[in-house]
Amino acid sequence: MSSLSSYEDVDQEASLRLSLDSEELGRSNNDNDSDSEDGNASVAGAAQPQKVTRKVLDNLQFSQFLRDHQEKIYTSLSSQAIKDQDKSMNLLVQEAESEKIISSPREYQTELFERAKEKNIIAVLDTGTGKTLIAALLLRHIVEQELEDRYAGKPHRVDKVALVFQQYEVLKTNLDHPVQRFHGDLGGGTLTHDFWKQKLEESMVVVCTADILLTCLHYSFVKMEQINLLIFDEAHHTKKNHPYARIIKDFYASLEEKEQMRPRVLGMTASPVDSKTDVTTAAAKLEGLLHCEIVTVADASVFTKSSLNRPVEDFLEYSVPPEPFETPLWQKLYKLVGHNEVFNRLFTYSRDCTAELGRWCADRVWKMCLTEQEAQKMEAKTEMNFVSGKVHLPVSALDAERSAVREAYEMVAAHKLPEPRRDLFHLSGKVESLITALQEHLDSDHNKCIIFVEQRLTAMLLADLMKQPTIGMLQIKFGTLLGAASSSLKETGMSLREQFVTMHRFRNDDLNCIFATSVGEEGIDIPDCNIIIRFNLCKTVIQYIQSRGRARRKDSKFFHMVEFANHGQLQSVFDNEDSEARLRNFYNTLSEDRLLTGSDFNIDYFLSKEKSHRTYIVPSTRAKLTYKMSLAILASFVSTLPRPVDAVYTADYVVRHVGREFECEVILPDTSPVKSVIGRRAASKQVAKCSAAFEMCLLLRKKKYLDEYLQSTFAKHLPSMRNAHLAISSKKRAEYPMRTKPSIWDNRGIPTQLFLTVLKMSSPEVLDRSSRPLAILTRHPLPQIPKFPLFFSRQRTSDVEFVPLQYAIDVTLEEVELLNNFTLKIFDDIFSKEYRSDLENMPYFVAPLQHTHSFDFASAANDTRTLMDWDCLSELQDTTRSLEWENQPDDFFEDRFVIDPHDGSRKFYTVRRRHDLKPTDPEPPGVPKGQTKRKARQNTQSDIWNYSISLWAKARSRLAVRLDLPVVEAEFIPIRRNMLDELDETHDIERKCFLVFQTLKVSPLRVDVVAMAYNLPAIIYRLETCLIVLDACKSLSLNIRPDFALEAMTKDSDNTEEHSEEQINLQRGMGKNYERLEFLGDSFLKMSTTIALFSRIPDANEFQYHVDRMLLICNKNLFNNALDLKLEESIRSKGFNRRIWYPDGLELLRGKKNTSILGKKGVGRGVHSLADKSIADVCEALIGASYLTTYENNNFDLAIQAVTKFVNHSNHRMMNYGDYYAEYQIPEWQSAESTAVQREVARQVEKKLGYKFKYPRLLRSAFMHPSFGTIYERIPNYQRLEFLGDSLLDMVCVDFLFHRYPSADPQWLTEHKMAMVSNQFLGCLCVSLGLQTHMLSMTSALHREITEYVAAITTARAAAEEEAESANLDRASYARNFWVEVQKPPKALPDIVESYVGALFVDSAFDYGQVQRFFRTHVQPYFEDMHIYDTFANRHPVTFLANMLQLHFHCANWRLLIQEIAAVEDAPLLVGQKQVLCGVMIHGEVREHATAASGRYAKIAAAKKIMNDLQTMSVEEYKHKFGCHCSPEEAQASDPLAHITAV
Repeated sequence: MSSLSSYEDVDQEASLRLSLDSEELGRSNNDNDSDSEDGNASVAGAAQPQKVTRKVLDNLQFSQFLRDHQEKIYTSLSSQAIKDQDKSMNLLVQEAESEKIISSPREYQTELFERAKEKNIIAVLDTGTGKTLIAALLLRHIVEQELEDRYAGKPHRVDKVALVFQQYEVLKTNLDHPVQRFHGDLGGGTLTHDFWKQKLEESMVVVCTADILLTCLHYSFVKMEQINLLIFDEAHHTKKNHPYARIIKDFYASLEEKEQMRPRVLGMTASPVDSKTDVTTAAAKLEGLLHCEIVTVADASVFTKSSLNRPVEDFLEYSVPPEPFETPLWQKLYKLVGHNEVFNRLFTYSRDCTAELGRWCADRVWKMCLTEQEAQKMEAKTEMNFVSGKVHLPVSALDAERSAVREAYEMVAAHKLPEPRRDLFHLSGKVESLITALQEHLDSDHNKCIIFVEQRLTAMLLADLMKQPTIGMLQIKFGTLLGAASSSLKETGMSLREQFVTMHRFRNDDLNCIFATSVGEEGIDIPDCNIIIRFNLCKTVIQYIQSRGRARRKDSKFFHMVEFANHGQLQSVFDNEDSEARLRNFYNTLSEDRLLTGSDFNIDYFLSKEKSHRTYIVPSTRAKLTYKMSLAILASFVSTLPRPVDAVYTADYVVRHVGREFECEVILPDTSPVKSVIGRRAASKQVAKCSAAFEMCLLLRKKKYLDEYLQSTFAKHLPSMRNAHLAISSKKRAEYPMRTKPSIWDNRGIPTQLFLTVLKMSSPEVLDRSSRPLAILTRHPLPQIPKFPLFFSRQRTSDVEFVPLQYAIDVTLEEVELLNNFTLKIFDDIFSKEYRSDLENMPYFVAPLQHTHSFDFASAANDTRTLMDWDCLSELQDTTRSLEWENQPDDFFEDRFVIDPHDGSRKFYTVRRRHDLKPTDPEPPGVPKGQTKRKARQNTQSDIWNYSISLWAKARSRLAVRLDLPVVEAEFIPIRRNMLDELDETHDIERKCFLVFQTLKVSPLRVDVVAMAYNLPAIIYRLETCLIVLDACKSLSLNIRPDFALEAMTKDSDNTEEHSEEQINLQRGMGKNYERLEFLGDSFLKMSTTIALFSRIPDANEFQYHVDRMLLICNKNLFNNALDLKLEESIRSKGFNRRIWYPDGLELLRGKKNTSILGKKGVGRGVHSLADKSIADVCEALIGASYLTTYENNNFDLAIQAVTKFVNHSNHRMMNYGDYYAEYQIPEWQSAESTAVQREVARQVEKKLGYKFKYPRLLRSAFMHPSFGTIYERIPNYQRLEFLGDSLLDMVCVDFLFHRYPSADPQWLTEHKMAMVSNQFLGCLCVSLGLQTHMLSMTSALHREITEYVAAITTARAAAEEEAESANLDRASYARNFWVEVQKPPKALPDIVESYVGALFVDSAFDYGQVQRFFRTHVQPYFEDMHIYDTFANRHPVTFLANMLQLHFHCANWRLLIQEIAAVEDAPLLVGQKQVLCGVMIHGEVREHATAASGRYAKIAAAKKIMNDLQTMSVEEYKHKFGCHCSPEEAQASDPLAHITAV
């Protein structure tokens, strides 16, 4: 297993380090210059195996789990795959002839919409079938038609639409025209002509009650001639003198008689009657009163098969109730305030309550209604009654009456209400029957119930009662749904927002049983449920139809609560059923022009009238496609599309009139590779429908989604992505050649010209002694190398700066020999490497400079030669290998560099001669030792002479002790080559020591040169690393800034790409790794390829775009192209190594060769092991580096060239940004003449967002929901623009985070980016910008969902503003993360934000600056402080699980493990799917598992599954179930990154 082997490698490497270090300790080699940090590595290596053992065991256990459960896992994978419908042609023909292809509800809604445009109609449709959608569509059509007439110069009215309509919020949310609402009693300032004139000028749509409209018509504030459309909701109320009837009789009919301009009328109802009158008579009267024709569905099964399921009806019987009586509390209160009419309603209700609900509820109602606040209102009402003269008592009695009200409140407050018991003393038989039914039928985990009651107080009381612990119903979550509150003190209710909140909680399972009044029957759309109980029986057939219609789920139940043996109640139920049956029969008697027949009605007849039957024959098989057969074939194809388990997909047909003909568009589900096609026009809608299906089948066949037998190939069809393993593994590794030296060193020979680059320190004082800059001289000029830090003791750092000088130095052979001698001397004396002099093969030379580190070398570039210290070079040339020290004056021993020729680890700086000491004096305690030959000093005296001699015992014994030797105080130089890594010091190292020079040598190198030269290993390593990387960039023709190039190609651990995992085999001191640049480059790669595809393939659909983009950006493609480019050779995966920084090509005469075990593992022999994904990640990082290189110039060209290089595909050949728009051919639909409506939408959007569209039709496309179809305006839906806008928004958000938080790691950036591009935020942004009002949709459920979301997000923002005010801040200073806790928006809302951004980009000729402006203006204000979204980021399921296990359960022994699974043979996979199993391992056992297409999603799925169990578990239960004995201290000490793989 890949994960297992990687851990085993770690364990093996740790043991190898141990053996290596112990071996080196005993090795006799005078060249041993091993770094001090290697000793630390051996200690770490020794401690590691125990830690790794647990990982290894967990991996073994996980592998065993996979083997044991292989069959079950594979079975689950197979069940997730798409099942192909392998049907023969004969079977398809048989199905087509024998079974009707059921149309979707959209066909009927479209047909109804078309009818309503032509004539006045009353739409009779069941609850939940989309009447509101029809109203919204018609309203939009009427207003837009009026706008077109106005622009065309035709006669027009004031474009106002008056609605006697309850769905104000739906219209306000979903229309892009100003909407005003009026309700309540008119009076005062509202009852004036000026008021209504102003309101009509401000709005285009008026929603009001019938009474208000009637009043305005009477006063002539509004004239019927001004109105375009009248919509009457619940039109069955129209009778006699109802305001509906009066509006038509008094104001509409007269216009009709005079044939004057008058509004279109649309009535909506679930039934034309609401009483027991004759259906035919009632329907005729309704049509006459409203001047409309009834239109209904001929076949109601269309809704039954799609969204409505008729429930099973039954009775709940209860015992005969007693006569109402007065409880003792009632009697006491009546004596006190019974004569006060303010209390009349409560007294009446409380007395009646004893019979219907029981005595406990009769008393409880006083507790609920006579609160302190209500008592104050009742006092005020009592005083008003006195003042108005309604009470025939002297005013002097007022104080006593008010006092009585207060006393009544105190009496109720003091009354001790017992806990209710389930017996007939406390509760009525009716309530007991209800409780029993709920316990029997309502499963709180799976069911939802609505209980309809007649009065609001009953709903409140029953909900309150059910929440009492003694009733035993605490597992059910109860709520109430009441009508709107009245201004009257006698009424209680809920605001519209409160109603929406209740619906949202009911939909999200926060409530599963609500008590509702009649508001739940009509006016408010209630989520689907499966249990309906009529606590109070239906009084009319329409109540019966509407309340039953709320039970829409399968296997629903509808209960009528009836009194035992009460035949009258039973008969009323049967009467409603009979009335409904008569209603259905009535519909059947309607003429054909009154029925919505759909496009399948009598299809054979209309096809027989078709003059020319189009057919298509597959040449290879002779399979035949006909008009009628195309319906069946298309239905079969749709059934093979990927879909949720419980969903049924159908093709939607939208038919419209075009003159005397019909035209049809077929729209397939979102998962279809082809979304829509428009058929040829036909004389009937039936033939038009067949034509659309026929055209779609032809297109599917052309694109090979239908095979030669006209069967779907979608489940088996492999559109490039499928089963192609485009996702590659981060575990799969291979060995590749690794470049260790740059190409600039390849050009050798005796130079005549050299280029000088200065090496200097920004803070030379960290060296603790005087130093001077050095120069490196090369045959070719070095590029500008970025500065980098070196790390020294006591947490001090200094940057190394490279100053390449422009002009070359002409050098003679003698001068080259001077430089060569100096360079070889540095290698020999300082680094214990003696090379044979070879001028031709020396890759570079080192030289001393004359000036200090602070000198401005660049200013002296014209006279480069004078910068060098030629005297120092000549002096060294004339000196022997070492300086003679005997018989020298005292000052000779000051500030010298001393070496031990027998032990390369011993180097010293001298301080001064010490006359007070002699060689045999004791060695001071704590003096530093060399790192080798410690055995040589065993059993020797601890004196200065023995400390100074490093010979082995035998050689030492032959050496005479000279007592005349001068003793010199010196400073030991610790050997530390890797200055690139921070030094972990636990204490100061003692460096002071005393020497005699009997076997030591004094180097002729000056100390200020030596001090700087000690940094050469790190400097040369970093220089060569940069040069190798720049060589790679040059081979790619990418002029990337060196520091970005190095960062992009640095991989500092085996699992660098797994940001949140414990880093394995971390290479310290390499600087920044590629992960941040990969984060940036990945986003640019996505954006650039998206723009390219959008430009090059204008006719592709979103599905094909995703497929084509995946082919370009998938890791597999990047990996393969990287190998072709030999990029893997230049990736820097190994940190500093003291063996390989030396120049190559020279003969080593003395010193250790690179033959160590580490060399054999690959570091020294030029190979390294890389994962496939790492190589692909470096490609993305180089794209990010290219982007940053020209970022300040606002130029994308270099990054675009990088994309072209790495994707290597014909769909992306761009070399500069202008190439994208040059490829884009403006489609005809975009540039066509725009309509008045389209220009009006563009004007409104410009006013909101500040950008003026050149192509209004393009903007219209951004708001065109896929359900709307292209048939009406010949404009495509927003999905292509959404695909484009998504990548643009992603890029601009990534860019913002990358630059705003330069030190943030990629996981933090990714998690916080998710907040910025989440559907949750974009939905909020959509509403704040008001974009949803412009969306065109034909999905009724979507309108409802948008309305609910707008209400919720608006409330959340208002609450945030109020919170800011309460904190003494301006309302504009509200917390911008208010949207985080709001319900998720309908996906259409974030979609249209993305599509708007896409349209903005295209309209501006691909001006990315416009996208940035949009971001800065509208998005960035929400994210000025990203840390307020830390909680949002931490809600990632894997992060949440980690916090739960570590912080809540205090568990340290858990892990998420993943393993790729071989694809199941012959099992079709989903698009782009890669099977990955994730197991949640807790204390050595797999407790939960999940599979997904990638490791990331497998972890998310597994984390979600186990959290479902853990969230209800106490700490004690967790400890017991999983055998966890971890302490809080252990959990706190554990690193969660060691448990979680990449998120």
